Amino acid sequence: MQFKHPEILYALLLLIIPILVHLFQLQRFKKVPFTNVQFLKKIVQQTRKSSRVKKLLILLTRMATFACLIIAFSQPYFSNNSLQQNYHTTIYLDNSFSMQAKGENGELLKSIAQQIIENTNSKNTTFSLITNSKEFKNIDSKTLKNELITCDYSPNKLDLNTVLLKLNSTNLKSTNTLNKNIIISDFQIINFKNKPEVTNVNTAINVLKLHPKKNTNIFIDSIYIAEEKANEITLSIVVKSTEKNSLTIPISLQDNTKLLGKSIIKFNNSNTSIIDFSIPNITNMNGIITLTDANLTFDNTFYFTLSKPEKMNVLAIGENAQFLNKIYTEDEFNFTSNQLQNLNYDALKNQHLIILNELENIPNELTKILFDFSKNGGTIVIIPSVNSALNSYNNFLKIFNAGTILNKTAEEHKITSIVFEHPLMTQVFENNVTNFQYPTTNLYYKFQLKNAASVLKLDSNEAFLTAIKNNNNAVYLFSSPLKKEVSNFIQSPLIVPVFYNFAKNSLKNARLYYTIQPENTIEIITNIAKDNVLKVLNNNNEFIPLQEITPNKVLLKIDGTDLKSGFYNLTSNDKIIKTIAFNYNREESELNYLNLASLFKNSENIVINTAIDNFFTEMYNEQKINWLFKWFLAFSVLFLLIEMLLLKYFKI
Repeated sequence: MQFKHPEILYALLLLIIPILVHLFQLQRFKKVPFTNVQFLKKIVQQTRKSSRVKKLLILLTRMATFACLIIAFSQPYFSNNSLQQNYHTTIYLDNSFSMQAKGENGELLKSIAQQIIENTNSKNTTFSLITNSKEFKNIDSKTLKNELITCDYSPNKLDLNTVLLKLNSTNLKSTNTLNKNIIISDFQIINFKNKPEVTNVNTAINVLKLHPKKNTNIFIDSIYIAEEKANEITLSIVVKSTEKNSLTIPISLQDNTKLLGKSIIKFNNSNTSIIDFSIPNITNMNGIITLTDANLTFDNTFYFTLSKPEKMNVLAIGENAQFLNKIYTEDEFNFTSNQLQNLNYDALKNQHLIILNELENIPNELTKILFDFSKNGGTIVIIPSVNSALNSYNNFLKIFNAGTILNKTAEEHKITSIVFEHPLMTQVFENNVTNFQYPTTNLYYKFQLKNAASVLKLDSNEAFLTAIKNNNNAVYLFSSPLKKEVSNFIQSPLIVPVFYNFAKNSLKNARLYYTIQPENTIEIITNIAKDNVLKVLNNNNEFIPLQEITPNKVLLKIDGTDLKSGFYNLTSNDKIIKTIAFNYNREESELNYLNLASLFKNSENIVINTAIDNFFTEMYNEQKINWLFKWFLAFSVLFLLIEMLLLKYFKI
């Protein structure tokens, strides 16, 4: 038993006064003359014993009455905790997209939020609410209810260790505060695959796993261009199911609001289906793919963009090479060729690809400009001359920290080895070939290079074409001149894909869509002034991301924390430069869940709950106070009545 006002109990000491009076019999006697002494002795003998019993009973009842009154005013109670105890409850509520799955009472997130609202009726408890996207610390029940009502789904995810750390940090550290913690989630494997560490959490942690009625989900996994023709594009859409089935699901394709086509997805007792849409090869398209599935909604819509690629600027410096004109055609490239003596150095910064075609010397000024060009992401291809000045070339390679050219060798060799795994060659062959007609060269330079990877090799295992990784892009170095007097590589089938990919690989390909990540890096081909910036605009929400501006492109780094799926316009001076599409990560579409019993089998601080009502019932039972002052008031009245009865009916 505990007391709200224990200091009042000191009044019990006053009860010693009537005891002292009784013991010393401090009652004043009144003298009454009496003539018959013999009769008086008889009366004294008969009443002395009964008088003492009556006085003792009255004394006890009176003391009990006052004792009960004193105890009642001290307000006694029974409770597991002291009356001065504060209560704080931290709730982690998983609001990831998988919580859209339907449970017994609708969507898991909405259902559990409503149950929490119905149970948070205590005025003695403060709360902290943690979701995947927000935190609310030390709030009252009214604020908690408002936040739960407006809680929406988030693409963000927290692993269990992070959740435990957040719970520990939000617990109030004052000594008279009792902290309760609960984790509410569907416990998808993708979110909680790391083994939890609960040793740094001092209070018990309750966990509540929510169960969807169905574990089957159908979702759009990805899209890609299967075939591209002059007037038509074949778009392949990959749709997956978490279980093998024979369902048929409607699917549609739109360009913004314009319907381009409808079809049916058939799984045929499989968990993957690919369907193709043939669409016009239009200049720009904001594509929306939609399928019908009632289980989850976030993965039923897929956004993508198609845009006509910008022409790339290619500059050849040196010998006039007709084969370059045939590769870099006007429909895809802005190709120019200049002799070294007629070169406009200011034009170099606007190029995407620069080819040094059989220069005998590379001037120092050109070397410095090319170094800055490469640093800004440009690609350089070097074709040596028969009479290349090694000092000049080695000075170039030194600036690029790429190594040296050792010597020139006049020997005939075949070009026999292709490194198919190199990015320059990955899209060239369907299969690794070994029986093609080998090109030859009768003169080549031997290198000793750093940060280099061979793309084509001679039969002597010397490099014929080497990629030197430098700064943000590559420098490609041929070991042999390509003029027909030295090599027949120009007549080889390899010439077109190699030089074509020099240009195409100098920029990252325009992507159909981007998956929202914590940080999203996007490369945009555009020319904007250095004092201008690209802005990102979506549904009238505008922000400026981190960006690195080079003469012919901009590298954007977009924070994915607040990104939503959909289309985003990249603007400069209120002009739309490009439209890109973002989609949510499809990881949560795979409905795989953890077994809590096995996950927490060695965790003593973890308490597994089966219902949210049980958690709140236990919490409020710990806070419950059983007041006893009414009982003591009742006892004081009872003892007073007993005293009155004794005085009235207990005759001496």
